[in-house]
Amino acid sequence: MKHVSFVVRGLVAAVALTFASNPAYAQSNHEAVSNDGSVVAAESAATAASARPSSGKSRITTAELSAEGVSVASESAARFSRLKALRDPAESGQEVIIGPDTRERLYTTTYPSRAKVLITFSAGRCSGTMIGPNTVATAGHCVHSGGAAGAWYSVASFRIYPGRNGASSPYGVCTARSLHSVTGWTKSANEEYDYGAIKLNCTVGNTVGWFGITSATPTNFPSIIGGYPGDKPLTQWTSSDRIRVVGTRQVFYLNDTLDGQSGSAVWYDRSGPYIIGIHTYRTHDAGSHALYNHGVRITTGVFNNLVAWKNAP
Repeated sequence: MKHVSFVVRGLVAAVALTFASNPAYAQSNHEAVSNDGSVVAAESAATAASARPSSGKSRITTAELSAEGVSVASESAARFSRLKALRDPAESGQEVIIGPDTRERLYTTTYPSRAKVLITFSAGRCSGTMIGPNTVATAGHCVHSGGAAGAWYSVASFRIYPGRNGASSPYGVCTARSLHSVTGWTKSANEEYDYGAIKLNCTVGNTVGWFGITSATPTNFPSIIGGYPGDKPLTQWTSSDRIRVVGTRQVFYLNDTLDGQSGSAVWYDRSGPYIIGIHTYRTHDAGSHALYNHGVRITTGVFNNLVAWKNAP
């Protein structure tokens, strides 16, 4: 979750307001880009069937994980300490608990908790969610620092831990093959387009499962956010609320979140977990942004890109 200074982002905000009603401008901001220059065209004909959840396997063994390309090597205490010290690269470091702390710890031996992931990389740590066998949905600022002067983070530095549980990695760890986002983030650092994906060098989603995705208008939908907050020792925590405000490209809620939960899914249960947003920002500036934590809404444009990234080889 990223704290945005109005002074720094003022020009971007003004541009976003100026062109908010321009369909061509909005579509260009959803143009997919990647760290390796590969182009994955958005699937304009993407359907609900292509974004259904999967609960994975009922019983998962080390041999099955290895067959999916997952590393199951043990981790040293020193590495665990280093991982705990990592912070979200885009955080102000301020807590974002609104009122009493309502977070509850999750244990990751069951679906869908095991399909949520801890992401570590050269600039720090984030959270994410499996959306396919080898694809993680996350925040744009967890793969690219944002804006024309920004850059992709080192793909070789990424480590993705499905269902991480403190010092334990019950489903191993995967590396990244490629990083993906859209020009609205990589060129303009516009928070309304702060979303992306990571393609993995493994197919761990076949075992741990993945979340569904929906572009349904989430008015008054329940909002559940679970991820890896920086004040906890790499354990997974969740908070529940409801969508308080539905913006054109963002959703707003009172879920409690802290540093490190950037990229967590905002989801609800519809006979399975369906993502309705990607959590990215703490309270800032004015209006709904000042009252609520918020993230990117799964609009048709976001949905089409996520499905395309999921279905890409």
